[in-house]
Amino acid sequence: MGTSYSSTFPTRPPTDPDDPASVARNDQAAFEQVDQMLCHWDRAHRRSYHWMVTLDKQSHAVELSQRCQAALPEHGLDLIPPESLHLTVRRFGYVDQVPASTLDAAVTTVSEHCRAARPFDLRLLPLAGSPGALRFSVAPWSPLLCLHRAVSAASGYDDVDPLTQYRPHVGIAYSNQVQPPGPFIAAAHKARSLPSTAITITELRLVELDRTDHQYRWHVLERLPIDAA
Repeated sequence: MGTSYSSTFPTRPPTDPDDPASVARNDQAAFEQVDQMLCHWDRAHRRSYHWMVTLDKQSHAVELSQRCQAALPEHGLDLIPPESLHLTVRRFGYVDQVPASTLDAAVTTVSEHCRAARPFDLRLLPLAGSPGALRFSVAPWSPLLCLHRAVSAASGYDDVDPLTQYRPHVGIAYSNQVQPPGPFIAAAHKARSLPSTAITITELRLVELDRTDHQYRWHVLERLPIDAA
């Protein structure tokens, strides 16, 4: 059976979502079983609202992404530039389907959650991937799962277990064609000799996201500080 594209990759969550080693092993083992890289851009796209953590100002994340990108094959990938590094929490909805009043109400609800939460640390671990991308593993998951539950509830999906559909990660390159995975699996394995890096998350953003010229671009609509004393 050929590889199919799914936003839930790996299919199974790690044994311990808060243990960096467990998360990395799970991601790496799943990536090494991929039998074909797909074109990330073949997926249908519509302008949409997303809750995300942007990483363009996180110098350690930018530095690690560039070191890993330098180890990747020269062809077959679209590298993600520093200004586009991000960690998606959840898509809120499509722009043409979400009324302004619904958006405003969700922002109010999620803002209250963020004000009551505390900043948290994440570790970015090189390197694994999916059928459509190369990416960092991320741990611990607990604070991200908590954010996912909050934004899901604000969208009316408060009965969703995030572990059934959410796999936190930070992409550094997208596959731009259907191609054999071997060179990318080998490059990811080599990049694991690089040290992981830690970042501190102090803000959640709501963005309006679009896709042009093999890049994602967004306009920040709301910045919600995570700032409980």
